[in-house]
Amino acid sequence: MKNKEDKVEKIESTPAADGDLNKSSGGTAVAQKTGFVQKVVNAFKNFFAREHLKEFLRNHIYDICALGGLIICLIIFTIVPGRHPRDGKLLLWRPQTVKALISQVSVYFILAIGAVFIYLMGCMDISVGYQVGVFAAVFIIVANLSNLFVALLVILIMGIACAIFNAYVGAYVKLPTVMSSVILMQLFNGVLLSMYGDKGVNSYSLTMDLQAVVGSTWFRVIALVTLALIAFYFLTFTKVGKRSRAIGTNKRAADLAGANLLATRIVCYIIFSLFLCFGAVMLISRSNSVASADTTSYQMDIMIMLLMGGMPLSGGMKGKLFNAIVGTFTYVLLNMGLTLCGVEVAYIMLVKSAVFVTIVCLTCRKPGNLLPR
Repeated sequence: MKNKEDKVEKIESTPAADGDLNKSSGGTAVAQKTGFVQKVVNAFKNFFAREHLKEFLRNHIYDICALGGLIICLIIFTIVPGRHPRDGKLLLWRPQTVKALISQVSVYFILAIGAVFIYLMGCMDISVGYQVGVFAAVFIIVANLSNLFVALLVILIMGIACAIFNAYVGAYVKLPTVMSSVILMQLFNGVLLSMYGDKGVNSYSLTMDLQAVVGSTWFRVIALVTLALIAFYFLTFTKVGKRSRAIGTNKRAADLAGANLLATRIVCYIIFSLFLCFGAVMLISRSNSVASADTTSYQMDIMIMLLMGGMPLSGGMKGKLFNAIVGTFTYVLLNMGLTLCGVEVAYIMLVKSAVFVTIVCLTCRKPGNLLPR
C-alpha cells in the first residue's frame, strides 16, 4: 500500500514540479530580455553622455561635416533649380537627371574607391587622368582588333606594370610618391599626344556595343555596390587595409611592428590601378567612345572628392571608404546642381576651386607647415 501511495504522490507532484520549472525558465527568459534592453538603454545613455559625445565629435568631425555638406547640397539643389515646366517634377529628381547623375557617379566612384588605398598611406597620384585616358584608348583599339576580354587583359597588365613602377621608384630612389606619379603623368601625356595629335583624331570609337552590355543604370548600380563591398572587405578585414592605415599614421612605427612597407605599397598601387582600368571601361560604356579631353581633369577631381568626403591628405587611421563615397556624391551633385541652376562652366570651375582651397585650409593645416608630410 505504501508503494502505491508513493507512486500516486509522485504522479500528482510531477505536474506541479513541471509548472514550477516552466515558471522559473520563463522568469529567466524575461530577465534575460530585460537585461538586454537595459544594456541597450545604458549604451545609448553612455553614448549621449557629454564626455562620450565630445569624444565622438572630436574623432569624427570631418566625417560629420562631409555628410552635412552632402545633405545641404541635396536640399539646395532640390529647391533652387525648381520644377520642369512640362511635367512639373523637380529637376534634380527627374528620371533623366537621376540617370545622368548615376552615369557620372559611376566613373568617379570607382576611381575614388581605388584612390583610397594609396591615400591611406599618405601617398598621392596625379597621373590618374592620363592613365585612364591611355587605358581607355588602348582598350578600344585592342577591342576593335580582337575582343573585349583581350582588351581588358591588356589594360590590366599595363595597370599592374604602372603600379609596380610607382611603388618601386618611391622605395628605392627615395623620391616622394607624388614625384613618381609626375613621371608617369608626363609619360602618359606624351602617349596621349601621340595617339590623338599625331594621328589627327579627337576620339576613339568602339565598334562593339559596350553600352548595351554594361551601360544600363541597374548594371552600374550593382557594379558600384559590388566594388564598394570588395574594397570595404580589403580595407577592414585584410592586412593590406590595416597596414596601409598604419603606414599613413606612422611609417616608422609600422616598419618596426613588422609591416612590409614595400609589399604593402605594391599591393595598394596594384589595387588602385585595377580600379583605374575598371573606371576606364565604365567611361567607355557611357557613349562607346572616349575623347582626348574626357579625362584630363580627373587627377584633381579625385583629390577634391576625397577631401570633400573628409579624407585627410596625410592618410592614417582617420581615412575611410566612407570618405570616397560621400565625397563622390557631393562633388557630382555640386557639379550637376550648378548646371541645373544655369551656372556657366567657367563659374562652376571657380566654385569647385574655391571649395577645394577652403577644405585644404580647414582640414590639412598643421603647426609649422601647410600640408601634412
